[in-house]
Amino acid sequence: MLGLERDGRYYRVYKPDWLDPLDTDFAKQSARNRWNLPGEFGALYLSRSLDVAAANARRRHAGRAVGLFDLKPDRRPWLLSVIVPRSQVLDVVTPAGIARLGLPRGYPFGVAVEQCWPIARRAYADSALSGIACRSAAECTKTAWLGEELAWFDRSPRLRERGPRRRFEDWYPDVKP
Repeated sequence: MLGLERDGRYYRVYKPDWLDPLDTDFAKQSARNRWNLPGEFGALYLSRSLDVAAANARRRHAGRAVGLFDLKPDRRPWLLSVIVPRSQVLDVVTPAGIARLGLPRGYPFGVAVEQCWPIARRAYADSALSGIACRSAAECTKTAWLGEELAWFDRSPRLRERGPRRRFEDWYPDVKP
């Protein structure tokens, strides 16, 4: 498994009614996540940039009867920042890292969540890895991906919020209060 070094500011998109947006318990129970196995371990899903955070907010409402902008303003997703300490994470970003894992060159396009679970299990078992850096599946195509995400394992040091929590209209691109 090929590792990358990652650190710095990352963003967490969350629902305003979540008591602890840095808790991984919900992810641990969900079968929709790419980089943690249901019932086995949790991961905190983070966006490397505001563009990726915004794409993830949109993706959560894609194909639903109620779209992101149909939500009442007080129900739209909030954002918080964390600082990730310098850490080794699994490389699911570079062509070499993706090839070594046996994923197609166009990853994440066309790759089912369940196909990633064996990779996640092996990465979690490797105590030298704090998580998985991956290409964002939000708004990807066969030839392009928007940016990077980080799945931070629940056995890694707990991350802390850095800065104030931001309401949707204060962080989402091109939205004015």
